[in-house]
Amino acid sequence: MENTRPYLTTLTPLLGIAAMFVVIFHSNLMLKTFINPFGANFVGSSWLWVDFFFVLSGFILCYVYGDNFKSSLTLSLYWKYLKARFARVYPLHFITLVWCLICAIIIRSYADGLAPFFDQFYSPLSAVPSLFLIQSLGLYMTAPLNSPSWSLSTEWWMYMIFPLLIPILFRLRTVGKLIAFIIIAVLFAIVKYYLSPLSFGGPPTLNVLTDYGFFRCMAGFLLGMFSFKIYDESAGATILQKDATFLLFFFIVIAAMAIGAVDLLVVAIFPFIILAAAHNTSNIKKVLETKVLQRLGDWSFSIYMVHVPIMYVFWILDVKNDPKIYATFPPQSSMDVLEGMKCCVIVIVLTLVAAALTYKYVEVPGRQFLNSRFKANMNSAN
Repeated sequence: MENTRPYLTTLTPLLGIAAMFVVIFHSNLMLKTFINPFGANFVGSSWLWVDFFFVLSGFILCYVYGDNFKSSLTLSLYWKYLKARFARVYPLHFITLVWCLICAIIIRSYADGLAPFFDQFYSPLSAVPSLFLIQSLGLYMTAPLNSPSWSLSTEWWMYMIFPLLIPILFRLRTVGKLIAFIIIAVLFAIVKYYLSPLSFGGPPTLNVLTDYGFFRCMAGFLLGMFSFKIYDESAGATILQKDATFLLFFFIVIAAMAIGAVDLLVVAIFPFIILAAAHNTSNIKKVLETKVLQRLGDWSFSIYMVHVPIMYVFWILDVKNDPKIYATFPPQSSMDVLEGMKCCVIVIVLTLVAAALTYKYVEVPGRQFLNSRFKANMNSAN
């Protein structure tokens, strides 16, 4: 069971770029604030890059595995696919989970009181559901331990049903595509206008995590699969392959996030960035294929998974200096532009160094080892 399609080099860097934006968002939100994390600004809106991951994941998995499942699905094929996905994501998930668990135990030893939010966030017991990737299925008010793994938890369960959806996707014709588009749009609307008020009790948002995050992931993932259908049929390829098209949609997203545009609008533009990058064969392709951006893309999963474990070092120092810092939520803090930006730069540098190491010594060898043990010789990109 192999992927016979050529490797899409233009998509890999997009993962790395999105991961770096998430690092900046979390540094500003979870460490030292240098810009209003809830205001109308690009950094405050960068949680949306997680939705970009969902959309791109749906697209890439269709590209890599779709041909294997479009005509038939056997139990042995399905099992081989799941083992390949497990080998791709679990080694790094396990290492970062252990890392955060140790740090959380240290933090609890120093802390003089923990607010309910932090009691769950730093809960050693949450390591058990995290091991089984069920920590985001309504068990917690927040994403515990290595918080970014909440999205991995939701994606894992989308991996489970993905092969079942492929035959439907490949059979869609004009009316079917219209119905599929409406279903996806309705799912996004349900997440924002029905599920998020149940979760937060505040203004509607797509930014639901551990309670209804699976439905958020499903909406993005299905949008990515639908986008692949458009790509596979070369619809609009003549326009999409132009450099100006990619730049237009990319900068529209940046501008929309910078002014705090409606999240649904931003997510609706993500497929056009992906399609434009996938079709491009000229200058944008050359830029995205540069060694720096390719390597950033290679490291993207590590970047996403190690940046919060790195932040734990800062949190340990904070609680050691002030044992009561996590006794209230949110902890007392003030915005410091200079200190916040310095802290962000340090986190970025440490994250890149750690990601390079975990990619080389955890991700790749872990995947190779498990694939050899599982005999799951499949292309496990993304």
